[in-house]
Amino acid sequence: MFFAFSTSLSWANINTEKVVMDHNKKIKKLRKNNRQLTGKIEKLEEQQAQNNKKIQELFHLMEYKKSEHLVEETMLKVRERNKKAKKAYTNARSLLLTDQYDQAIGLFSEYLELYPDSNHNADAHYWLAKSYMAKQDYQNAKKTFVEFQQQNPLHHKFSNSMFELASVYVDLKNNQQAQEMLESMIKKFPNHNAIHQAKSLLDSIQFSSTQPTKDSE
Repeated sequence: MFFAFSTSLSWANINTEKVVMDHNKKIKKLRKNNRQLTGKIEKLEEQQAQNNKKIQELFHLMEYKKSEHLVEETMLKVRERNKKAKKAYTNARSLLLTDQYDQAIGLFSEYLELYPDSNHNADAHYWLAKSYMAKQDYQNAKKTFVEFQQQNPLHHKFSNSMFELASVYVDLKNNQQAQEMLESMIKKFPNHNAIHQAKSLLDSIQFSSTQPTKDSE
């Protein structure tokens, strides 16, 4: 009986050891599987990061292509607009040169309204004033020349506009303003190609101012 009990106890110890060994094997296997799974997860995460990077690069490329297309489209519109503006300006100049003053005034005015930022904006403003002057619409000529001078003090036609505005003042019987404008022009632009005309007009104004009026007689 004692032998039987001892034998049972030995088998129990053997079975326990076997269970522990099996358990340890399973744990090792699970740990191995876990490491493998962890490696796979890390690899998937790395692939996901690479995919995200590629997606971002693709997105940026698409945005760039879209922006590039918009830029090209905008530039095309700008070129087309500039082409129309130049044609309108050229037509208006042709009308002025052929003495079609009303049509020139209309086209120059439309040009300034439609193309305020165009390359020929200042020139169009100047020629609009000249168109009014040629039509003998001196009030609008004066107003337009004054606006031109205020907005374009460095324009190459600024000195011309001073002489022309002085002439307009004379036609409007504003001799004092005409004299001041001519004196300013002669002082600022002594080598202007119209300087002799300016001096002659100034002499004429000064001479007329010394003559007695009918009332004083």
